[in-house]
Amino acid sequence: MVTVTVAAPVLVAAVLGGGAGVATRRWLARLPRGAPVPAGWCEAGLALCGAVTAGLVVSGLLDPRWTALLAVLSWLAVAGSATDLLVRRLPNALTLPALALVPAALVPAGGAAVGRGLAGAVLLGGAYLVVHLVSPRAMGGGDVKLAGPVGAAAAGAGWAVLPVVAVLAAVVSAAVALVAVGAGRAGWGSRLPHGPVLLGAALAVVVPAVVVLSGVRIPG
Repeated sequence: MVTVTVAAPVLVAAVLGGGAGVATRRWLARLPRGAPVPAGWCEAGLALCGAVTAGLVVSGLLDPRWTALLAVLSWLAVAGSATDLLVRRLPNALTLPALALVPAALVPAGGAAVGRGLAGAVLLGGAYLVVHLVSPRAMGGGDVKLAGPVGAAAAGAGWAVLPVVAVLAAVVSAAVALVAVGAGRAGWGSRLPHGPVLLGAALAVVVPAVVVLSGVRIPG
């Protein structure tokens, strides 16, 4: 009975995630400039994210009030990574709505989380904007717009999370660039997709952070 009780919500969440993946993929393909992503990428990614989130909730490790944040961050991570890797751009139709969706997803976690999220969006977005203005080839405009919602998600999960996400993304990006150059797949002046690294860093740090926070009572 316990196994069924745990497995059923996880399975339902995986199915719903897969359905959201289908809808997201079709929506991306219908954008004015188009961002066609092969079948399977969004479906598998969101199904996995949904299953993991549901598993954390039913196991008692995740406060349900953080599920909205993980749902929005997962959607942004999967869709953004797929388009940046396969189409080599981050559509405004993806990044700009996320700037409002992430703070909204923090509302169940309380006003303090929303306030941190808004400040985090300004801080990380501003930092990326400075890099873009100094060296446009080093940081694309899409990355700057993506930094806003990522900063909101990171800071919303805790002030300490924001610098960890920023540093992790920078270190991994540098490592990927060195490997690509060493393997002859890119030159020193090549621009490599940064979105998947930033989004991956956000998921890798935010998920355990909110699990830890779930052990602390959130004021109602």
